[in-house]
Amino acid sequence: MGQDRVESEGFFEMLWDCDHCGQKGLLAKSQRHCPQCGAPQNPDKRHYPPPDQQTRVEGHEFVGADRTCPACGAPMGAKANNCTQCGAPLDGSREVRGVDERASAAAPARAKKTRRIWPYVLLVIAASVLAIWFFFIRSHSATVTVAQHRWQRAIAIEELGPHPQSAWHDQVPAGVTGVPVCVRKERSSRQVPDGEDCHTERHDKKDGTFEQVKKCSPKSKSEPIDDDWCTFTVVSWAKIDDVKASGTGTSPAWPNPPLPVGNRRAGARSETLTLDFGDAGTCDVDGATWRKYSDGQKVKLEVRARSGGVVCGSL
Repeated sequence: MGQDRVESEGFFEMLWDCDHCGQKGLLAKSQRHCPQCGAPQNPDKRHYPPPDQQTRVEGHEFVGADRTCPACGAPMGAKANNCTQCGAPLDGSREVRGVDERASAAAPARAKKTRRIWPYVLLVIAASVLAIWFFFIRSHSATVTVAQHRWQRAIAIEELGPHPQSAWHDQVPAGVTGVPVCVRKERSSRQVPDGEDCHTERHDKKDGTFEQVKKCSPKSKSEPIDDDWCTFTVVSWAKIDDVKASGTGTSPAWPNPPLPVGNRRAGARSETLTLDFGDAGTCDVDGATWRKYSDGQKVKLEVRARSGGVVCGSL
């Protein structure tokens, strides 16, 4: 990604409203006095114009922000030595406040109001978390009885033969049967340049004008990268079925798989061991935990306060 691009679109007149007679929308650079009543411009009454009513200041050269006359408060240009309104020297005069500074000064007040709301928001969140814990998570110790041990065991049945498989072209194994059939398919993607995202900003220069700036950030888009997705046949062992056995008690047994015939054989074995606590629910556990308890044994465990179900992690 490249650098952001900043482009000036020129200078435009700020507007101001006369706080003596109420005249609105006066030009802040061109009209330093109200044409209606003659009152001097109050720089604190400057504001941005609507975008469709902007007046460009051609050939404007920015020399600095206006300063406030310490005697009469009128805004004077940065190069002025004396106030053109009252003649007072401008030694020690301060810069006028811009629109953006006034907005920043008002922000703490808004933030203070927002902070007043936060305690109530946090209170609601805390109450919700407490309710979830109380009704759904809370547990306590209780004595439950191991009703029975349950088990299920399975043995996969595998067959050696031609089996269809699919993979990317560079992952097709050696020794496939026949010729792989491939189609083009998206495998991944990459980011490529796709123009810019631009927006305009207005900056109060505090001399009766504002500069309009266009800021652009490079953007990108996702472009697919295609590759060959191939279907092929491989002679290999593959699971086609399984045989299962299940029961109760502490002596699980493996099912009797069919004898290997031709191109079939017994494959991987798996088992599920379950402790049944009756109305308190069940827990699938490992072999050591399963054999640790006996049928009818009373065990002190954690149970859910609402449902009464055993917390399996407490075994």
